[in-house]
Amino acid sequence: MENKFKINAGNEQCLAALKQLIAATAPSLSKTPTTIVNKSFTPPSGDKHDYTSLATYWWPNPKTASKLPYIRKDGQTNPEANAIKDNAYLRDLCKDIRLLGLCYYFTNDEKYASKATEMLKVFFLNSATRMNPHLKYAQMIKGDNKVYGTGTIDTEQFPELLDGVQLIVGSNSWTAANHAALQNWFNQYLNWLMTSDGGKEANAAPNNIGTHYNLQVVTYALFVGNKTLAKSLVETQAFNRLDGQFKASGEQTYELARTNSWTYCNKNLKGWFNLASVAESAGVNLWDYTTPSGKSLKKAFQWMIPYGAGTKSWSFDQIGTFKIEYFTIAARTGSAIYKDLNLQTVLAKDHARFMSGAYSEMLTSRYY
Repeated sequence: MENKFKINAGNEQCLAALKQLIAATAPSLSKTPTTIVNKSFTPPSGDKHDYTSLATYWWPNPKTASKLPYIRKDGQTNPEANAIKDNAYLRDLCKDIRLLGLCYYFTNDEKYASKATEMLKVFFLNSATRMNPHLKYAQMIKGDNKVYGTGTIDTEQFPELLDGVQLIVGSNSWTAANHAALQNWFNQYLNWLMTSDGGKEANAAPNNIGTHYNLQVVTYALFVGNKTLAKSLVETQAFNRLDGQFKASGEQTYELARTNSWTYCNKNLKGWFNLASVAESAGVNLWDYTTPSGKSLKKAFQWMIPYGAGTKSWSFDQIGTFKIEYFTIAARTGSAIYKDLNLQTVLAKDHARFMSGAYSEMLTSRYY
């Protein structure tokens, strides 16, 4: 809200950031809404309304004539996974809705809300094109018919989508009936996440899968109006998970074991920061919570700082390119939350561009 006032008052930095945002959103306005029913692959159910994807790190088995069951090669993406486009459609939708929502909020131009409404109705609400509210066929492994909790990571960006939805509430295009219908969809999906075998396995996952599971169920509980459930999920699941994922030093035990450990440590930390932000709406301060064994998000963040600043070399596995900028988003947020930490070394390279409005994220970042 503060940045909207600044835009109306002619603040140069915010106006520059708004220009960046509008430019980034322009392609979304001309897109044809996508639907997962257009895929050529038919899931085992026979219903193309069922979201479907292949596990990205699983490859043909060289030890069997049939190449089945597939075997895992952590960090190595099998191109076969790209043949099914459901995940690409979903991720693009989440990005589009957030951008359109932000543009509507800052400009009050109905065209942004109208386009977002069109996309949301096609993907979630229209009977001919909607996605069914479950992930029974997400991250499938060829030769293995089990439903795995890892599939829930495919909707890790739905909380971002819901941020965009909230920004078009009150527009002429997004009606109360639309909103209630979407809440009903997410209530069904939340129920699946909490009661299905796949959802329960995701909840039990000790790594980033579990983190993003928590982020999702808390976000969805809040979206459907169940603040009591959201608060309970943070205080039970998230508190325990924080204690299990980190060492007292702040190291991320499970992410450091990955072949792309820098990538996954940043992904997981970002997930925790997003969860802490959402937890505020549930009335829980996860930012400053310390477990009985002395573990906390602040310590996890502090442990990453020397690597993000480039003052300490990353000595863990990273078969992909080591990109120091992966830490920037967490650094911006962390600098606003933990004001006693000195993050100038981390942020110096892009701070000036950020503050000049060169990033549209300036309009939403807690760092600003």
